[in-house]
This record gives sequence, C-alpha cells and structure tokens, in this order.
Amino acid sequence: MNKTGKVFESIEINGMKLKNRIGFAPLLNMPRAEDWSPNELTAKWFEERAKGGTALIMTGAFLPIHPLMPEGPERFAMVAEAVHAHGAKLGVQIVAGGPMGGTGPSLMPYPDELHPKDSILQVTIGAISPNPEVTTVTEFTLEEIEQLQEAFAAAALALKNAGVDCVELHCAHGGATLCCSFISPFYNRREDDYGGSWENRLRFPTETIKKMREAVGKDYPLIARISADELLGKRGITLDDTTSIIVPAMEEAGVDCLDVSQGSILHSPEGITIPMYYTRGCFIEHAEAVKKAAKVPVIGVGRIVDLDMAEKFLQEEKADIIYMGRQLTSDPETPKKYFEGRPEDIRKCIGCLEGCGTPCPINYDIAPMSVPLTPAEESKKILIIGGGVAGMEAARVCALRGHKVTLMEKSSKVGGTVASLALDPLAAEFGNFVEYLGTQMRKLNVDVRVCKEAGPGDVEELKPDVVLMATGASLRMPELAQDKPGVIDHIEALKHRSEIGQRVVIWGLMYGAEFAISLAEERKEVVLIGEAGETTLASHASNNRRWWILRKLTDINVVRERPEAVRLSNPKVLFHVNVEDITVDGIHIKSKHGKKDVLPYDTLIISRGRKKNDDLFEAFEAEGVEVHKIGDCSAAGNILKAVWSANEISRKI
Repeated sequence: MNKTGKVFESIEINGMKLKNRIGFAPLLNMPRAEDWSPNELTAKWFEERAKGGTALIMTGAFLPIHPLMPEGPERFAMVAEAVHAHGAKLGVQIVAGGPMGGTGPSLMPYPDELHPKDSILQVTIGAISPNPEVTTVTEFTLEEIEQLQEAFAAAALALKNAGVDCVELHCAHGGATLCCSFISPFYNRREDDYGGSWENRLRFPTETIKKMREAVGKDYPLIARISADELLGKRGITLDDTTSIIVPAMEEAGVDCLDVSQGSILHSPEGITIPMYYTRGCFIEHAEAVKKAAKVPVIGVGRIVDLDMAEKFLQEEKADIIYMGRQLTSDPETPKKYFEGRPEDIRKCIGCLEGCGTPCPINYDIAPMSVPLTPAEESKKILIIGGGVAGMEAARVCALRGHKVTLMEKSSKVGGTVASLALDPLAAEFGNFVEYLGTQMRKLNVDVRVCKEAGPGDVEELKPDVVLMATGASLRMPELAQDKPGVIDHIEALKHRSEIGQRVVIWGLMYGAEFAISLAEERKEVVLIGEAGETTLASHASNNRRWWILRKLTDINVVRERPEAVRLSNPKVLFHVNVEDITVDGIHIKSKHGKKDVLPYDTLIISRGRKKNDDLFEAFEAEGVEVHKIGDCSAAGNILKAVWSANEISRKI
C-alpha cells in the first residue's frame, strides 16, 4: 500500500490541522441524553471513531441552545477531551429545524400553489405518506430571525470556549433545516428582505455566519454544510446555483470550509440517506463542482465506503477531505485498518440503512448494551451447523474467544440467503459482509467444511461441547405452485438467473419488489403480484430503501424531475389479487372486486413467507449435547436479527 497517498496527508483549515483527509460525517445516529444534549455515551461514541484513526469528528446536529445550557460547556468539553486523546479534532454541527418541524421561511404548500401534489412527505414506520402532522408551517418572523442569529453566534463562542475545534452551520437538506429552506426557492416565497432574489434568500444564513465570525474571531474555523443540489430540478437549488451564487456568498460571509451534501429530507432523502441501489461515491460530482468554484477547502461525501475510492477522489481533486458516515458507523476502525495495510479487515457498510448505529446490523459491538467480547474461561469444541451469516458470525466470535470451531455447510459455498441476495445487482453490497466474515474465518483458522450436511452422527465423531444450529429458513412454496413448470423460488431464481424467461411473474410484494425492478432493468416483462396492498410493498426494507422502491412502483406524490425519480411502467404491480390456479395457459388470478384474469408467464418466482429450518434441533438435543438455535433457524428475520442472535449466544459460551 502506498502510504504517500493523499489520504495520508495533513490539511489545515484556518489554523486547525488535521492529521489526514478522512472525517466522520455528521449523522443523527449518535447516542445522546433525553434532552438531546451530549452525555457520556456521546463522548464514547465519538471517541471510538477518533481512536479508529479518523482525523475530523463532526457531530450530528445540536440545537444552538445545547451549548448554552447550564452544563452545556462541560458536556461538550467532555466530548472534545475524548476525541483529542486520540489526535483527532472535534467539530460540532449546529442547526435550526425547518419545515419538517413545522417552521419555515414561508407557508405551505411547497413549492407553490401550482404544484399541490408535491406535498410534504415523511418516511413513517411501515409506509411513506403525506405527513399528517405537518399540515401547516409557521412563518419565521424578523424578530425570530434576529434572535436565532444571536443564539447561533453565542453557541459558536460557547463551543470554542469548551475546546471544540470548529463549528459547522447546517445549511443543507431542504426542509430539514431553517437555513436551507430560506435559501431554497422550493420553500422560500417571502416578499421581504429575506425572500425573492438569491441575495435575499441567502441573507439569513450569511448574516448568521457573519455574526458567528464576530463572536469567535477571525482565527477559528467555521464550516457550512450545503446541499449543492436539492435534487428537485429547477424548482429547488441546482448545482449551477450553488457554484455561481451560493459558494461566493458563503465565502464572502466568512466560512473556512464547505461540506457538500445534497437532497431535501422531505422530497429527495435518497441524497442524504443513500440506499444500496446507488453506486458508491454517486454524488461526488457535486463536491467536485464546488471545489472548482471555491477558494476554501471542500469536503465530499456520499456512500464512500472504500478508502481506495477516497484516495482516488482526492487524487482527482474532487474534494480536499472525504467524509464517511455510515462506513465509520459500521466499522469505526476503517482508517486505522487501512493505514496499517489491513484493508481486508474492514467491515464495509452494506447500505441497508437498518439502524445505522442504533444498532448496525453488521457490527454488534457498537451497540451500547452489547455483551462484551471477552476470552472464554474454558476453550471448548464448537460445532456450527449452517454457513449463513449467523453461522459465520458465530464462528468468528467463538474463535476470537479461544474456542475451537468447526462449521459445516451443506452447500458448496458459505453465505446462505445473504450471499444469494447479493447476486442481484441491486443488493450486491450484501456481499461485503459475507466477504468480511469469510476473511475473518480464514484468519482465525475456523475449520470450514462445505458440501457437508451435518447430522447427529457428527456429535459422536467430533464430540463437540456445544452445537450452534444456524440452518436458516426456507421460502414457503404454495401447494398449488408445487411441481408446476416454470415455477421457482426467489433464492433459486437468483442462483439460476440465466434460466429466467422473458415473461416473469413474481408472487410476493416484499423481497419480490427489488427483484422485480432488477429484472425489469434487464428488459424482462415483469408483473409483481400479491394479496395485500401498498402498505406491504417492500415492507421488509428500511424506510429510505422503501422510498426508492415505492417511488419506482407506485404513484406516490413526489417531485419527479430527474430520470431516477420517474415511475416505472415495467414492472407492473397488481395489489389485492389471489392466485386461484396455475396452468399451461398462465396464472389465474382474482382481484378483491371479483375480476378474473390470466397472466401468461415463462417463469413464476415465488417470494413469499419463510419457515425456519429447525427440524434437526430435537435430534441433536437427544444426543445430550448443549445446542442452541441462532439466526433464521431461531426466528426468520433480517441480517440484524441473525447477527444479534449469533452474538448473544456466542459471547456467553
């Protein structure tokens, strides 16, 4: 590894010297006190990232009142001290909430009365729908503007005095923040000095920055986070607007660095919480354009999980610093492992957007209440049956604790369902975790035996002290689909993709939704069917992944001015239908209104419920050995549940 690369170089921002070019992006996944101020867990959270080699630690957003609370300075000083102990610098992001919280530069609807369908949307548990809570937005008054600007300035000074190395003003993400909603023509229709022209719409954040500068002095770093493109077309902030108008205004106001993000939380959240469906580094062109226009250092961000990619972007002068957010959540030691020449040990984010630290599906250790990983009091023989991610994670943990581990997998490869899902281009990032676990098992000398179907007889041969059953779950095949030509389950279809015909019907609205889009992208003619309605469509996925899927497959009201936001006509989605028969003519369906139809098909893919494969459990128990079920074998679920169950058992053996 070339340790003379740009990523290793130091950089200075108005007197603040960073030891390398990697920063922890500001996310809201950090632990906090009940009043959302920092506490001991906050300090520990950021210390772990500093300990892992990150040069700049930027907190998620705090309100300007937090540094001014009676114990505010001491709490932020505690976080700064923890970060400084490992040679990193601490930045604190401060923010005022925008229309998402019910306060904005002007009243609803957004963007204006001519576009009533572009209503405020929220991501809710189980669905994405017009936000019933935000029916009105209170317009910010001139008096409130002045009061908030003074509060921001006072907060910046309090943070400086507490030992915080820099302050970032959050001016990004559309309706999420007051500053960005003032800048954006999508949200701001004021007719006073704070609305109308670009100069007026920028007045609130630029005046705020100037007052912060007056408070902290000329030799203290001030950073602004901006949405270089709100991803809302010409009705929002565009990249041209940013480079020609916003960047010069921010620099003139006194910012020392620009943190370049994108998107609006209410209408284009995929620019902020980027799902696995987007390529890595997908928005770096925004930072590149800003860097060409700016005189101050620029921070680039956006699904960058690979430090080789970070190095490439730095070499190409697309940014001066690379922020990593979810990657440094899933593996706080990412820079350290890379700098030590151990990139294969990095636990790469899979882009699932499940928890993202609260907890993270692929890293049990970052959960505050996790069972500690300690050496076993006695080394034991552990037999693990099943090589999916639950079995692999259990093997890794048990071997780390000093146990002698044998893992048996009946197929020719490890990885189980997760490895199969990773065969789909849309879910290819799932393969990151399988690759990581495979590498760790090899390094730990786990005895892996593939093409080996375990049975009770293996107890007599291996004489294990403990058996961990990780035999997973299988898709349920409806009786009327069994032994019918052209019928295959979802997992087998992924494994034998080349055998899928041109006319495809997918029966199952959850996992089937992603597969339907993927096959349609290959120009297959796809119909997705299910008994339920839109609320179950892709309900297995995190809300921000569902946003992407629902926008593709339904008529949800969103701004559709970009190609990737366009509603797809293929696949076709049929809700509330029952399958009555499957014949050579096709799939006979009946709608909830009683209408019957026949869907011709070459391939019918079954993607319905799963049943756990725990048939052998009682047989192993009868052998008198200690046996535990983990992963889907215990309860069919997602990656997080599989990894958590594996750790909860393996750390106590």
